[in-house]
Amino acid sequence: MRKLLAFVLFIALAQSAHAACGSTITAGNIATSTGVDLTVTLPAHQTNDILLILGWVRDVDDTLTLTGWTQIATWDRSTTARYWLYGLRASSGSVTNPTFDKSGTTGDTYALAIGIRGCITTGTAWEVVGSGQSGTADPASLTGITSLSANSLIVVALGGEDNNNATVTTTGTDPAAYSELYDESPTGADGMIAFSTERRTTAGATGTISVDFDTAVPVGWGAVVIALKSPQCIPGELAMAGAGTC
Repeated sequence: MRKLLAFVLFIALAQSAHAACGSTITAGNIATSTGVDLTVTLPAHQTNDILLILGWVRDVDDTLTLTGWTQIATWDRSTTARYWLYGLRASSGSVTNPTFDKSGTTGDTYALAIGIRGCITTGTAWEVVGSGQSGTADPASLTGITSLSANSLIVVALGGEDNNNATVTTTGTDPAAYSELYDESPTGADGMIAFSTERRTTAGATGTISVDFDTAVPVGWGAVVIALKSPQCIPGELAMAGAGTC
């Protein structure tokens, strides 16, 4: 009986431990230029971390090449700015800092990378990708998404076309509150980028997401909401307990 109870407890602990996507989140520093290509400095990372880059240009004339990375979303704010979100699963702890390679040489340009640990290690990590959104209101009111699995990490990537804030506060229905990473630059006509993240314990709708600028709307903004998938168990642990493999 004690062996059975120990086995059940082990399984419960393993299942509770699998909610790991977003267990560690790191950020680089915002890279900027007044038109030339950028080298985006990646944050500290390790094998299987999910790396995301949000970048934008103050024009809508450019196409973008980010060699080896997957384009998750791209969208425009009217005729003013173009936004991109790219992702990559790290193959090591020393992924080369990528070149944010634009087709043109004009337009203020900003990009920021984050690293997310604990997500699934095979297949596509982003299980849901919302539509790119833009506006000029404060707070930014974003149409939410519906995650597909338990413990997925909701990521709100937002760029703003000024640096008149020091932080953002992001809230929703579920998750109700987010952790925010913010960076800004006075390069050109100024710019900022923020990533807000929080885990949703069950699959379902986030509801409308609000990103509140602490001072004022940064002229205009562009944002996208995605969900990153957590593993359903920790590889190896259930096998050791005799319950099979993940």
